[in-house]
Amino acid sequence: MALATAGAARAQSVHPSIPDADLPALIAKLDQRHFDAFNHCDTDTLQALYAPDVEFFHDLNGRVMNRDQFIQAVRKNICGKLQRRVLEGTMEVYPMAKIGALQMGRHCFVKAGEADCIQQGRYSILWRFDGTNWQIAKVFSYDHRPMTGGAAPAP
Repeated sequence: MALATAGAARAQSVHPSIPDADLPALIAKLDQRHFDAFNHCDTDTLQALYAPDVEFFHDLNGRVMNRDQFIQAVRKNICGKLQRRVLEGTMEVYPMAKIGALQMGRHCFVKAGEADCIQQGRYSILWRFDGTNWQIAKVFSYDHRPMTGGAAPAP
Protein backbone atom coordinates (compact mmCIF):
# COMPACT_ATOMS: atom_id res chain seq x y z
CA MET A 1 0.00 0.00 0.00
CA ALA A 2 1.46 3.35 -0.99
CA LEU A 3 1.24 5.79 1.87
CA ALA A 4 2.38 9.36 1.47
CA THR A 5 4.81 10.53 4.10
CA ALA A 6 6.68 13.23 2.22
CA GLY A 7 4.80 16.01 4.00
CA ALA A 8 5.42 14.45 7.41
CA ALA A 9 9.01 15.64 7.63
CA ARG A 10 8.02 19.26 7.14
CA ALA A 11 4.78 19.32 9.14
CA GLN A 12 4.34 19.79 12.86
CA SER A 13 3.47 16.65 14.75
CA VAL A 14 -0.16 15.66 15.21
CA HIS A 15 0.45 14.83 18.86
CA PRO A 16 3.58 14.16 20.93
CA SER A 17 2.47 10.55 21.46
CA ILE A 18 2.30 9.81 17.71
CA PRO A 19 5.46 9.94 15.59
CA ASP A 20 4.65 11.23 12.11
CA ALA A 21 6.29 8.15 10.63
CA ASP A 22 3.68 5.96 12.38
CA LEU A 23 0.72 8.02 11.15
CA PRO A 24 0.10 6.31 7.76
CA ALA A 25 -0.09 2.83 9.32
CA LEU A 26 -2.32 4.12 12.11
CA ILE A 27 -4.74 5.77 9.67
CA ALA A 28 -4.73 2.66 7.47
CA LYS A 29 -5.90 0.62 10.50
CA LEU A 30 -8.58 3.18 11.31
CA ASP A 31 -9.69 3.14 7.66
CA GLN A 32 -9.95 -0.66 7.74
CA ARG A 33 -12.04 -0.53 10.91
CA HIS A 34 -14.18 2.23 9.43
CA PHE A 35 -15.03 0.40 6.25
CA ASP A 36 -15.36 -3.02 7.88
CA ALA A 37 -18.10 -1.37 9.94
CA PHE A 38 -19.55 0.32 6.84
CA ASN A 39 -19.54 -2.94 4.85
CA HIS A 40 -21.09 -5.01 7.66
CA CYS A 41 -23.65 -2.41 8.79
CA ASP A 42 -21.99 -2.15 12.21
CA THR A 43 -23.60 1.14 13.14
CA ASP A 44 -22.30 0.98 16.74
CA THR A 45 -18.71 1.14 15.44
CA LEU A 46 -19.65 3.86 12.94
CA GLN A 47 -21.26 5.81 15.79
CA ALA A 48 -17.98 5.63 17.73
CA LEU A 49 -15.80 6.57 14.74
CA TYR A 50 -17.82 9.57 13.56
CA ALA A 51 -17.79 12.81 15.54
CA PRO A 52 -21.28 14.03 16.52
CA ASP A 53 -20.72 17.19 14.45
CA VAL A 54 -19.27 15.42 11.40
CA GLU A 55 -19.83 17.08 8.05
CA PHE A 56 -20.24 14.73 5.09
CA PHE A 57 -20.17 16.12 1.56
CA HIS A 58 -21.14 13.93 -1.41
CA ASP A 59 -20.87 15.03 -5.03
CA LEU A 60 -23.93 13.13 -6.30
CA ASN A 61 -26.50 14.00 -3.66
CA GLY A 62 -24.98 17.09 -2.08
CA ARG A 63 -25.74 16.07 1.46
CA VAL A 64 -24.12 17.66 4.44
CA MET A 65 -24.86 15.48 7.45
CA ASN A 66 -24.23 15.16 11.12
CA ARG A 67 -23.49 11.75 12.65
CA ASP A 68 -27.12 10.76 13.26
CA GLN A 69 -28.11 11.66 9.69
CA PHE A 70 -25.11 9.75 8.34
CA ILE A 71 -25.97 6.59 10.32
CA GLN A 72 -29.58 6.82 9.15
CA ALA A 73 -28.44 7.17 5.52
CA VAL A 74 -26.13 4.14 5.85
CA ARG A 75 -28.99 2.04 7.23
CA LYS A 76 -31.31 3.14 4.41
CA ASN A 77 -28.98 3.22 1.41
CA ILE A 78 -25.97 1.00 2.13
CA CYS A 79 -26.79 -1.86 4.52
CA GLY A 80 -27.32 -5.03 2.52
CA LYS A 81 -27.00 -3.12 -0.77
CA LEU A 82 -23.43 -1.91 -1.30
CA GLN A 83 -19.93 -2.49 -0.02
CA ARG A 84 -16.86 -0.33 -0.41
CA ARG A 85 -13.38 -1.43 -1.46
CA VAL A 86 -10.23 0.63 -1.19
CA LEU A 87 -8.25 0.70 -4.42
CA GLU A 88 -4.82 -0.55 -3.45
CA GLY A 89 -1.96 1.91 -3.62
CA THR A 90 -4.12 5.03 -3.64
CA MET A 91 -4.22 6.06 0.01
CA GLU A 92 -2.28 9.15 1.08
CA VAL A 93 -1.98 10.40 4.67
CA TYR A 94 -0.81 13.82 5.83
CA PRO A 95 -0.42 15.07 9.40
CA MET A 96 -2.51 18.07 10.39
CA ALA A 97 -0.73 19.77 13.29
CA LYS A 98 -2.70 19.70 16.53
CA ILE A 99 -5.79 18.39 14.67
CA GLY A 100 -5.14 14.87 13.40
CA ALA A 101 -4.64 13.64 9.87
CA LEU A 102 -5.95 14.08 6.36
CA GLN A 103 -6.53 10.85 4.45
CA MET A 104 -7.18 10.74 0.72
CA GLY A 105 -7.65 7.90 -1.69
CA ARG A 106 -9.80 6.11 -4.23
CA HIS A 107 -12.40 3.44 -3.71
CA CYS A 108 -15.03 1.49 -5.59
CA PHE A 109 -18.42 0.10 -4.70
CA VAL A 110 -19.79 -3.40 -5.19
CA LYS A 111 -23.41 -4.53 -5.04
CA ALA A 112 -23.94 -6.86 -2.07
CA GLY A 113 -23.29 -10.46 -3.05
CA GLU A 114 -21.49 -9.57 -6.27
CA ALA A 115 -17.80 -9.44 -7.10
CA ASP A 116 -17.31 -6.56 -9.55
CA CYS A 117 -17.09 -2.87 -8.80
CA ILE A 118 -19.92 -0.86 -10.34
CA GLN A 119 -18.81 2.64 -9.33
CA GLN A 120 -15.56 4.33 -8.37
CA GLY A 121 -14.82 7.56 -6.58
CA ARG A 122 -12.37 9.54 -4.50
CA TYR A 123 -12.53 10.42 -0.83
CA SER A 124 -10.89 12.75 1.66
CA ILE A 125 -11.34 12.23 5.39
CA LEU A 126 -10.23 14.56 8.16
CA TRP A 127 -9.48 12.44 11.21
CA ARG A 128 -9.54 14.43 14.46
CA PHE A 129 -7.39 13.26 17.41
CA ASP A 130 -8.20 14.55 20.90
CA GLY A 131 -5.15 13.00 22.56
CA THR A 132 -6.99 9.76 23.25
CA ASN A 133 -9.49 9.01 20.48
CA TRP A 134 -9.61 9.38 16.72
CA GLN A 135 -12.88 10.45 15.10
CA ILE A 136 -13.95 11.39 11.61
CA ALA A 137 -14.69 15.12 11.52
CA LYS A 138 -15.18 15.79 7.79
CA VAL A 139 -15.67 13.62 4.73
CA PHE A 140 -15.60 14.57 1.07
CA SER A 141 -16.78 11.79 -1.25
CA TYR A 142 -16.48 12.87 -4.89
CA ASP A 143 -15.63 12.07 -8.50
CA HIS A 144 -18.09 9.17 -8.54
CA ARG A 145 -18.51 7.52 -11.92
CA PRO A 146 -19.69 4.18 -13.27
CA MET A 147 -17.22 1.42 -13.94
CA THR A 148 -17.41 -0.80 -16.95
CA GLY A 149 -16.18 -4.36 -16.98
CA GLY A 150 -16.05 -4.52 -13.18
CA ALA A 151 -12.27 -4.29 -12.97
CA ALA A 152 -10.75 -1.89 -10.53
CA PRO A 153 -9.10 1.06 -12.32
CA ALA A 154 -5.37 1.63 -12.20
CA PRO A 155 -4.34 4.07 -9.43
